[in-house]
Amino acid sequence: MPVQTPIALHDVDMLSAVFEELLQDHHVPRNSGAAEGILSRIIFTYNLGVHDPALLKVLAVPFLGQRSSGTQ
Repeated sequence: MPVQTPIALHDVDMLSAVFEELLQDHHVPRNSGAAEGILSRIIFTYNLGVHDPALLKVLAVPFLGQRSSGTQ
């Protein structure tokens, strides 16, 4: 079972901003399965050690592309 590292308090606002920006940029409803997937991807990537907001956004975009192509 993987060890989960707690998210630093100063990073919570940054992660929230990244999440909200991605939802807005890609017109994803906040209460959708796609939004849950985006958040999961952001947190997973953060836990890998990526703490740069711009890079977190870039790394979440492939997930958005997979969701879009799967629904068309």
